[in-house]
Amino acid sequence: MKPPRSRNLLSWLTAEPAFARLGEQASRLAALEADVRRALPGLALTVVAFEHKQLVVGASHASMAAKVRQIEPTLIAALGRQGWAVEKVRFKPLFRAPAASIARRDKTAPGADAVAHITDLSQSVEHPGLKDALARLAARHSG
Repeated sequence: MKPPRSRNLLSWLTAEPAFARLGEQASRLAALEADVRRALPGLALTVVAFEHKQLVVGASHASMAAKVRQIEPTLIAALGRQGWAVEKVRFKPLFRAPAASIARRDKTAPGADAVAHITDLSQSVEHPGLKDALARLAARHSG
Protein backbone atom coordinates (compact mmCIF):
# COMPACT_ATOMS: atom_id res chain seq x y z
CA MET A 1 0.00 0.00 0.00
CA LYS A 2 1.35 3.42 -0.98
CA PRO A 3 1.64 6.09 1.71
CA PRO A 4 -0.74 8.99 1.15
CA ARG A 5 0.81 11.90 -0.71
CA SER A 6 0.50 15.26 0.87
CA ARG A 7 -1.00 17.94 -1.32
CA ASN A 8 -0.41 21.60 -1.16
CA LEU A 9 -3.46 23.21 0.43
CA LEU A 10 -3.71 25.76 -2.36
CA SER A 11 -3.71 23.07 -5.05
CA TRP A 12 -6.43 21.19 -3.18
CA LEU A 13 -8.56 24.31 -2.83
CA THR A 14 -8.20 25.27 -6.48
CA ALA A 15 -9.17 21.74 -7.53
CA GLU A 16 -12.60 22.22 -5.91
CA PRO A 17 -14.76 24.49 -8.12
CA ALA A 18 -16.55 26.22 -5.24
CA PHE A 19 -13.29 26.97 -3.44
CA ALA A 20 -11.66 28.07 -6.67
CA ARG A 21 -14.44 30.63 -7.23
CA LEU A 22 -14.12 31.77 -3.63
CA GLY A 23 -10.37 32.20 -4.05
CA GLU A 24 -10.86 34.19 -7.26
CA GLN A 25 -13.42 36.41 -5.57
CA ALA A 26 -11.12 36.99 -2.59
CA SER A 27 -8.25 37.91 -4.92
CA ARG A 28 -10.51 40.28 -6.85
CA LEU A 29 -11.73 41.98 -3.65
CA ALA A 30 -8.13 42.29 -2.39
CA ALA A 31 -7.09 43.95 -5.66
CA LEU A 32 -10.09 46.27 -5.49
CA GLU A 33 -9.27 47.18 -1.88
CA ALA A 34 -5.68 47.97 -2.89
CA ASP A 35 -7.00 50.31 -5.61
CA VAL A 36 -9.42 51.94 -3.11
CA ARG A 37 -6.53 52.55 -0.71
CA ARG A 38 -4.42 54.05 -3.49
CA ALA A 39 -7.34 56.30 -4.50
CA LEU A 40 -8.06 57.36 -0.90
CA PRO A 41 -4.81 56.96 1.05
CA GLY A 42 -6.04 58.77 4.18
CA LEU A 43 -9.12 56.60 4.76
CA ALA A 44 -9.04 53.14 6.30
CA LEU A 45 -11.81 51.54 4.24
CA THR A 46 -12.35 47.82 3.84
CA VAL A 47 -13.93 46.44 0.68
CA VAL A 48 -16.83 44.26 1.81
CA ALA A 49 -18.45 43.36 -1.51
CA PHE A 50 -18.60 44.26 -5.19
CA GLU A 51 -21.60 43.01 -7.12
CA HIS A 52 -23.77 44.46 -9.89
CA LYS A 53 -21.51 47.52 -10.21
CA GLN A 54 -22.12 48.41 -6.57
CA LEU A 55 -19.15 48.67 -4.24
CA VAL A 56 -19.74 48.14 -0.51
CA VAL A 57 -17.03 49.53 1.75
CA GLY A 58 -16.84 49.44 5.51
CA ALA A 59 -15.02 51.05 8.38
CA SER A 60 -15.07 50.71 12.13
CA HIS A 61 -17.15 53.82 12.78
CA ALA A 62 -20.36 55.04 11.23
CA SER A 63 -19.20 58.65 10.93
CA MET A 64 -17.18 57.49 7.94
CA ALA A 65 -20.47 57.05 6.02
CA ALA A 66 -20.78 60.82 5.53
CA LYS A 67 -17.23 61.00 4.25
CA VAL A 68 -17.89 58.13 1.82
CA ARG A 69 -20.97 59.95 0.48
CA GLN A 70 -18.90 63.10 -0.04
CA ILE A 71 -16.09 61.36 -1.89
CA GLU A 72 -18.21 58.86 -3.82
CA PRO A 73 -17.81 60.63 -7.21
CA THR A 74 -14.06 60.93 -6.70
CA LEU A 75 -13.75 57.27 -5.75
CA ILE A 76 -15.88 56.10 -8.67
CA ALA A 77 -13.79 58.14 -11.11
CA ALA A 78 -10.49 56.89 -9.65
CA LEU A 79 -11.63 53.27 -9.76
CA GLY A 80 -12.93 53.76 -13.32
CA ARG A 81 -9.44 54.81 -14.39
CA GLN A 82 -8.18 51.53 -12.86
CA GLY A 83 -10.69 49.52 -14.91
CA TRP A 84 -13.36 48.91 -12.27
CA ALA A 85 -16.97 49.44 -13.40
CA VAL A 86 -18.35 50.98 -10.21
CA GLU A 87 -21.58 52.97 -10.41
CA LYS A 88 -22.52 53.25 -6.73
CA VAL A 89 -20.68 53.13 -3.42
CA ARG A 90 -22.43 52.05 -0.23
CA PHE A 91 -21.11 52.14 3.30
CA LYS A 92 -21.49 49.41 5.90
CA PRO A 93 -20.28 49.93 9.48
CA LEU A 94 -17.94 47.18 10.65
CA PHE A 95 -18.23 46.96 14.39
CA ARG A 96 -15.33 45.37 16.15
CA ALA A 97 -15.64 43.40 19.37
CA PRO A 98 -14.70 45.57 22.33
CA ALA A 99 -11.31 44.98 23.83
CA ALA A 100 -11.16 42.75 26.86
CA SER A 101 -12.15 44.68 29.93
CA ILE A 102 -9.56 45.49 32.52
CA ALA A 103 -9.70 43.19 35.51
CA ARG A 104 -10.91 45.05 38.57
CA ARG A 105 -9.54 44.56 42.00
CA ASP A 106 -11.95 43.73 44.76
CA LYS A 107 -12.52 46.70 46.98
CA THR A 108 -11.32 46.33 50.50
CA ALA A 109 -12.98 47.96 53.47
CA PRO A 110 -11.14 50.88 55.01
CA GLY A 111 -9.10 50.05 58.08
CA ALA A 112 -9.92 51.06 61.63
CA ASP A 113 -7.63 54.11 61.42
CA ALA A 114 -9.39 55.36 58.29
CA VAL A 115 -12.82 54.90 59.89
CA ALA A 116 -11.62 56.84 62.96
CA HIS A 117 -10.40 59.69 60.74
CA ILE A 118 -13.72 59.75 58.87
CA THR A 119 -15.60 59.86 62.20
CA ASP A 120 -13.41 62.76 63.41
CA LEU A 121 -13.90 64.55 60.10
CA SER A 122 -17.69 64.10 60.24
CA GLN A 123 -17.73 65.79 63.67
CA SER A 124 -15.59 68.73 62.55
CA VAL A 125 -17.42 69.53 59.30
CA GLU A 126 -20.09 72.22 59.45
CA HIS A 127 -21.98 71.43 56.22
CA PRO A 128 -24.97 69.29 57.31
CA GLY A 129 -25.18 67.16 54.15
CA LEU A 130 -21.48 66.34 54.16
CA LYS A 131 -21.57 65.75 57.92
CA ASP A 132 -24.38 63.19 57.52
CA ALA A 133 -22.68 61.47 54.56
CA LEU A 134 -19.40 61.08 56.46
CA ALA A 135 -21.23 59.77 59.53
CA ARG A 136 -23.08 57.18 57.41
CA LEU A 137 -19.82 56.15 55.74
CA ALA A 138 -18.10 55.70 59.10
CA ALA A 139 -21.07 53.76 60.50
CA ARG A 140 -21.16 51.45 57.46
CA HIS A 141 -17.50 50.50 57.85
CA SER A 142 -17.20 50.32 61.61
CA GLY A 143 -17.53 46.92 63.19
